[in-house]
Amino acid sequence: MKQQHKQERVEFRTSPAERKQFEMAATFLGVNLSAFLRNAALSQATEILKQTRSITLSDRDRDAFLNALENPPKANKKLKKAIAAYKLAHE
Repeated sequence: MKQQHKQERVEFRTSPAERKQFEMAATFLGVNLSAFLRNAALSQATEILKQTRSITLSDRDRDAFLNALENPPKANKKLKKAIAAYKLAHE
């Protein structure tokens, strides 16, 4: 990961037992407490964002999606009306 100048500060309260556990884990990895907590939080945030930003389709759904892209259905009256309303609102 690219080194960035750290300017922001985040604080939170923890119990003595939690802090001890954090410190032991940081020591085990050979990093300071701040680096351990930052890396753990960043890893968790990255995973959460990855899960929420991606869609996993079944093979059947993937095939249906690709087929719809390759062979789009003709616009019906409701879709044409929605397109016209959108264009009118964004002129």
